[in-house]
Amino acid sequence: MKNKSSAILSLIICILSSLALIGLIVTMPSFFPWFYGKLNVASDSAERIIRTVIITFYCCAPFAAAALTMMIIILMNIIKEKVFIPQNVLCFRLISWCCYAVFIITAVACAKYFPLVIVAFAMAVIGTLLRVIKNILQSAVELSEENDLTI
Repeated sequence: MKNKSSAILSLIICILSSLALIGLIVTMPSFFPWFYGKLNVASDSAERIIRTVIITFYCCAPFAAAALTMMIIILMNIIKEKVFIPQNVLCFRLISWCCYAVFIITAVACAKYFPLVIVAFAMAVIGTLLRVIKNILQSAVELSEENDLTI
């Protein structure tokens, strides 16, 4: 791969996203009530909404961290020109399952705060898209292994 700048930029974005996730993990109990208050939403259910979003966030955070870690591994492999390898297939599989886990968590949380349905729907679609990419990559790995065995 001659031009690695896109992979490097994506790696930088993943690392910055990981740092942002760490920052949110540390500050979420104070950040989200402040943020929600800035929206000037005054309602009797504000406390319930804040609690629901914070609990949902902490339930989803390990899956977000795992997905970011897998993305970093994939990008590092791409930079090393190791694209069609089983490790990348495994990483895509794990990222898709992380998306499905977040889908389930946010779908359940919709009972308390319905706007989370947007996150749930997005995670279901992204998880499915990643499964398709995983299947394509898996086929490419199998073809690559067959070609390596051909004399």
